[in-house]
Amino acid sequence: MPATGYWLLAQRLTTTILFKLLRLLFITAQHIFWHFSGTAQKRREAQLRHNYRRIAHVLDVVLSHQFCKTLNITLGVFLCTHNRFEDSQYIIDNDNITLMMIDDSYAVFCEPEEKGTQLWRAKYSAFVQLR
Repeated sequence: MPATGYWLLAQRLTTTILFKLLRLLFITAQHIFWHFSGTAQKRREAQLRHNYRRIAHVLDVVLSHQFCKTLNITLGVFLCTHNRFEDSQYIIDNDNITLMMIDDSYAVFCEPEEKGTQLWRAKYSAFVQLR
């Protein structure tokens, strides 16, 4: 029987708090690792104007959690690992890549694991999440 009312609220609060704590530990360890592996330096260099061609930082989503599935997606709902840096033309050349969110600093795009998958069938879609 699915949880309802206060139990559902308590369950979501608990999982959100645990996710935020896990994300804090993960991001801290990731910053240290990226510093020693050189990824942090490459990210800073990619933000320079003369490096506009290598600005796409490709990340793999390890885990995601949202308190409410109908809220806007932010970077704070994902745990991601570095995959590679890609030419920004990569986004334009692949029609299966979809814009997920924009904030003051970043534009986040989603690329489904399977080619030909539309946004509404993507695993981390804002519209429908398949289970």
